[in-house]
Amino acid sequence: MAATDHPIKRLVTLAQLDFAAWLLDASVVSVTTRQGELTAMPDPIDTDQVLFVTLADGREVMLHLEFQGPGSNRPMPLRMLEYTTRLALTYRNIPTHSAVLYLGGAGVHDTGQHTLLNAKGQPWVAWNYQVIRLWQLDAAALLALNRPALLALIGQTRIERPEEVVPQALAQLVQGTSGEQRERLLTEFLLLCTDEEIAAMAEHIITRDYGLPETPMMRKLREQGRAEGRAEGRAEGRAEGMEPYGKPLCKRWWYGLR
Repeated sequence: MAATDHPIKRLVTLAQLDFAAWLLDASVVSVTTRQGELTAMPDPIDTDQVLFVTLADGREVMLHLEFQGPGSNRPMPLRMLEYTTRLALTYRNIPTHSAVLYLGGAGVHDTGQHTLLNAKGQPWVAWNYQVIRLWQLDAAALLALNRPALLALIGQTRIERPEEVVPQALAQLVQGTSGEQRERLLTEFLLLCTDEEIAAMAEHIITRDYGLPETPMMRKLREQGRAEGRAEGRAEGRAEGMEPYGKPLCKRWWYGLR
């Protein structure tokens, strides 16, 4: 997740309110960012996303998001401890909720609950954060949220019946968005499909059912995203001794859809 323009980061920017409402499980009025503040210190905080959320009851909370795929050399719990400490020093009076979204099989052993002990074996420092393993999340759970922008994540989730789920997700996304936002969300939808067959089926449906042409930007980002996905899949496969994540289900099985 080294690239700052990774599709999931762009998606959060496109759907800040939806992500905030989902992860905080609360009614959200507005979401803002404060560009530049985190990098003003001599040692910048290299976080993925920090959002300032105004809730329906008038309270302001900070939502800190991290995204992690396979292959990271630095343990996420220690990264989160550093981020939590630095954010607390920078924004001392704002309640904070932190969440890590794991992609592509990562985060198997992370519970989000961590403690360091002192010399007597007693708890010394404790910290926690929300853990969401997108690759274990049932795609139907995202559909049930009724938040069309979040459906661009479907390709990162566990899809039991893609021939049913993918058309439903695309229909909800297309009907619930419009204009440039719709185009950008559809682009991220395709880029975040780790399975090439599912991505191909989605492209087929977008063209056939909605008559939405593929723009030069969509083509460029799609090819870039697939190259990154193949590289991550190969790295994970080598690490785990398994087939790369995102191997196609079978040859064009979706062509029977009409």
